Amino acid sequence: MKKTEFMLIASRQKLSQFMESPSLIINENTVEQVTSTQSLEAYVDQTINCECHIENISRLSKKIACAIGAIKRIWHLTPFNILIKVCNSLVQPHFDYCNVVWGNCNKGLSEKLQRLQNHAARTLMSASYDSNLDDLFQALGWQRLH
Repeated sequence: MKKTEFMLIASRQKLSQFMESPSLIINENTVEQVTSTQSLEAYVDQTINCECHIENISRLSKKIACAIGAIKRIWHLTPFNILIKVCNSLVQPHFDYCNVVWGNCNKGLSEKLQRLQNHAARTLMSASYDSNLDDLFQALGWQRLH
């Protein structure tokens, strides 16, 4: 039962109306109540807010940075078309996975994700900060997040 948990899902207003948290017991084992959870790298909180998922994607920036570092180390040894495939395998999936969860998030969170993807594109393409992002994304075969 350690892996079992439950979450009440409602608006913040509805959740605040609970006087006390309900308890859930199955086979004499108490099931833990959580306010957010993860399933297959998709994070969701009790108000179905995408902020929880995006915060965890941002934590993946270390993984993305490691992938970019690995690509930089093989850059001079590998044809560009192979590098693009490596980028699309190691970097872009972090942005694409469960984008349905965060696809309609608020502007601030959406911009945070976009900045992370922009940084990845500039780094992978050895481009300056003022480079045209549309050209970079087209060369990588990526879509902007918003």
